[in-house]
Amino acid sequence: MFYKHWKKIALALTAFFWGGCNDNSTSSKEQVACSFIGECPEYGVAGYYCEDGISPDDNGQNCTYVPEPTCSIFYNCDDGVSCLVDEGGHVLKCRDKQDKDFSIQDTEFFTKYYIDPDK
Repeated sequence: MFYKHWKKIALALTAFFWGGCNDNSTSSKEQVACSFIGECPEYGVAGYYCEDGISPDDNGQNCTYVPEPTCSIFYNCDDGVSCLVDEGGHVLKCRDKQDKDFSIQDTEFFTKYYIDPDK
């Protein structure tokens, strides 16, 4: 009897084995939800600031240019990762749930995470 149905038994065993294999490729591609917080300074103006408090002139005063403060964007994600990026930046400074610091490019960040509007 076994000889007569060996092809069907082999096919059934192969299907059983194949169905028991775990495919982790789909689970690693699932995105994690993050909440978004944008913080901008309430005040701050770009300009030259001089030691004597007067606007710069050609008298050789010690003046420095201070740019306008930028906004910061903060992401808090469900897997315990939190990230900070300055406005216009492409590198996020992050910290995981074990308090380890790391940096990540914005394109890589958005392949792993998505912004949940309900958070």
